[in-house]
Amino acid sequence: MSYEVLAQKWRPQNFSDVVGQEHVTTTLKNQILSGRIGHAYLFWGPRGTGKTTVARILAKAVNCPNRIQETEFDAITTAEPCNQCEFCNDISQDRSFDVIEMDAASNRGIDTIRDLRENVKLSPAACPYKIYIIDEAHMLSPEAFNALLKTLEEPPPHVIFIMATTEHAKIPKTISSRCQDFDFRHLEDQKIIERLQLIVKEEEVSADSDVLTLITRQSEGCLRDAENLLERLIASAGKNLTIETVQQTIGLGSSVLLRDLTTAIIERHLAKGLRTLNDLTKQGTDLSKCLDHLIGYFRDLRLLAIDNNLDELVQSPKSDLPELKQKAGQMSVSRLSRIIRILMHTGRDIKQYGYPQLQLEAAFIQLNSLEEGVHLEEIVSKLSALEQKFDAAGIPTTEGLPPQQQPLFSHDNPTNTQATSAHLPFPAKHGTSISAPPDLAKKAATTEYNEQTAMSPSPDPNESSPSLTPHPARSLAELPSFWDEIKSKLPMRLSHGLLVGSVPTVNAAGVVEIPCSPSYLSLIGDSEKKIIVDILTQAVDKPVKIELVPFDAVPEPTASENVRQKTDRKTPRMRKIEAQDDPQLKTALELFDATVLETQ
Repeated sequence: MSYEVLAQKWRPQNFSDVVGQEHVTTTLKNQILSGRIGHAYLFWGPRGTGKTTVARILAKAVNCPNRIQETEFDAITTAEPCNQCEFCNDISQDRSFDVIEMDAASNRGIDTIRDLRENVKLSPAACPYKIYIIDEAHMLSPEAFNALLKTLEEPPPHVIFIMATTEHAKIPKTISSRCQDFDFRHLEDQKIIERLQLIVKEEEVSADSDVLTLITRQSEGCLRDAENLLERLIASAGKNLTIETVQQTIGLGSSVLLRDLTTAIIERHLAKGLRTLNDLTKQGTDLSKCLDHLIGYFRDLRLLAIDNNLDELVQSPKSDLPELKQKAGQMSVSRLSRIIRILMHTGRDIKQYGYPQLQLEAAFIQLNSLEEGVHLEEIVSKLSALEQKFDAAGIPTTEGLPPQQQPLFSHDNPTNTQATSAHLPFPAKHGTSISAPPDLAKKAATTEYNEQTAMSPSPDPNESSPSLTPHPARSLAELPSFWDEIKSKLPMRLSHGLLVGSVPTVNAAGVVEIPCSPSYLSLIGDSEKKIIVDILTQAVDKPVKIELVPFDAVPEPTASENVRQKTDRKTPRMRKIEAQDDPQLKTALELFDATVLETQ
């Protein structure tokens, strides 16, 4: 007998041998035992997950006359084929006249389906059922699908159709609605490892769990790929498989170099990382697979950085867990996420443009310059703590402070601080990253400002507060004529940043409606409103009520599609310039002396 590859030799012959598809096999066995066998099935899912294998087992099970299992006291009927009778052997060896397998990729025309419609009328040659297994069914032409509709919906009672496909979306709804739909899923890594352990034990191959884990990671959830890779490794390195031989055979490079590469990224050692990358290239390493390994490695680090107890989700060998946990404790989740994102973008660029070594070198340079981010809430809390120390020491902190450097946060209005914190992390809104200098706290201490004093008007006449030069009382009806004068007396954060350059109006109730940008509406607290009210009251010499109304100075475009197309055509430099000119972001940049690094 000729040699059988492992994928064929270890192909499941009954439902209990199928790995990782219990939701499918359990339903099919129940149908067989209850006699509720369907006339058409659609098996879909990724490659190498058992679609055709289960179709053959189903064909044997419905045709096997000896589905009897002997127990100690009785014989019971099962859903498993016996694999001993003539029907089972013929189907297993692909010589049964009643189980017809069709490759839709090479038989996709309407003529083939017409012949099929004529042949289904004929009774089975020997088996109770005639089974048609149509593999890669999505390759059938639209005409062939249409010709199959009536036969698929009402076939003769002795015919069962089983269609298998990797692209469920390409199956017409008129076809899938006439079939019982079963989805095959990627296998869990642990199930593949257990299957490989059984194979290597029976084949007398020496391979530890780390080797099988590495093979499983390369298979991407497909058992057939894992079996074929194991076959290749045995043919290349013999029956004594080690991590080094496996990595060399599949082009991952040595484990030492890969470990050096990850260490260089974590420790920001650019020269070491570039030298290690060059050594991997000289060894003939597949850099795309090396990149996949790096992404998986940092993904494991991120999981452990989120929670040190997520061991079951880690794909790296269990022997590496202590080292992984140690490194995960040295890095933040945000930095690990940015490393993964940069590596994934590099993989996309390699597929699109090529030059893998050049792309990876550029990625390492970018990773080396990647700094730990500081959350805005942390900056605000530090500024608040610094302010409280100034208050406790009685240090005047606002004298000589330029208006544009006065803070946006107010203790009089706690929701104001929360709103500012919610609006200032601009990457969520504008897709823009801002970087504040590391000596921000020192610079804040040098300027010595007090947020409470800056935001709230002080009743003390000795303290400076916004006021108007004495003049005769004016009427609110004349507000447009002296609005610029009033606005000039407002703090810079209000006149320049928050209030839109439009003239307020007085409604019928005598309330002054002041236009305000909708994005800043939540940033203006009661203390800011009191400043405006006090200035207007002094101007008109009577109590004034104000109301901030949303006002959008830019009219909405009439065609959203054109705007979307125009936005898509913007270059990164154009988006960066727009971000720098954005009034809300500009205020934050001035406050923290920050710059725009990139837009996304």
